Amino acid sequence: MDLRLCFENKAGVSIDDTGAFKHYAGNYLAGFDVEWAGSVSIPHADKKTPNMEPLWQVRIENASPACRDYLCEYLTRNPMCGYYVHVYEGHPGRIDAKIF
Repeated sequence: MDLRLCFENKAGVSIDDTGAFKHYAGNYLAGFDVEWAGSVSIPHADKKTPNMEPLWQVRIENASPACRDYLCEYLTRNPMCGYYVHVYEGHPGRIDAKIF
């Protein structure tokens, strides 16, 4: 499975510089094998804020179920300061499903 993490900024927080956010997300997810994936729009119903801005995203390709479970547990234990994190699970031939 592939995991896609999308970062929605909270009110008053926004890192508009790609390099700065890559560094921030890379440090936050240092224990995971993440790949930078730029920005993306997600369904409005999935967002916690009304803004229409695209979200930064990273991917974990070929993740195991154990990696998925540990990632969700890690995100619950260590919320990212200034951002809501949305996680989508993808399988070939199916639409990604929001899992966190």
